[in-house]
Amino acid sequence: MSRKSVDTNPLDLPSKDDLIDTLTAHICTKKCMGLDGNAGGCCSMGKRDYIIGPIPDAAAVLARLSKRYKRDVAFDEVFIGFEEGRKLFPDLECWQSESSFPAIRVNMKEPSLPCRFLDDDNLCSIHDIRSTTCREYYCDHINNLKQQL
Repeated sequence: MSRKSVDTNPLDLPSKDDLIDTLTAHICTKKCMGLDGNAGGCCSMGKRDYIIGPIPDAAAVLARLSKRYKRDVAFDEVFIGFEEGRKLFPDLECWQSESSFPAIRVNMKEPSLPCRFLDDDNLCSIHDIRSTTCREYYCDHINNLKQQL
């Protein structure tokens, strides 16, 4: 009895970077910090002494946003500078350090103070054009999972 020939072409597997992106998206939106149902922890301050910054590519982010929205996007619409930030959060140490700025503007109307780009589903509404600070950040939980890949 003869066996059928099996296609021996290599499988079309995703790259390690693609796997990390997929893992990160899943963790950040469904299991942030390893907690079921938690989402967007690094995109929200809550009561932590935390800041989404510094953003070294602020000018490039503004250019990408302006292109996306087809209008000039002002610095103050997206970022918080040092003078404003230190006054907004006088009791938080990282907001008193000029080296933390510019920082992504937080939504002051929400108790968790989320990034202004975090949408209602806890997804980044500018994920494809986000800053390098956001692009390169991995929490300890994700770093531990990345080491296992």
